[in-house]
Amino acid sequence: MNYLEWAEEYEKNAQRVMSVIERKKQRMKEHGLTADERKQLNDDIIAYRKIYYDLRDVAVTLKERAGVSHEA
Repeated sequence: MNYLEWAEEYEKNAQRVMSVIERKKQRMKEHGLTADERKQLNDDIIAYRKIYYDLRDVAVTLKERAGVSHEA
């Protein structure tokens, strides 16, 4: 696998993680959640965001190594 293919895999995984974040954000909007449930969802979102940004950073680095400029 070359750097560009590898970067694309990281971007796909980042999008999968973003989908999880969006679902958890939607769940936060539901009524009837306890304070503990809200805190757990918020903690999960924070953790998944870190994973998302890590995946995006690696994808950018791999693209740079492949000689492709990254998008903003």
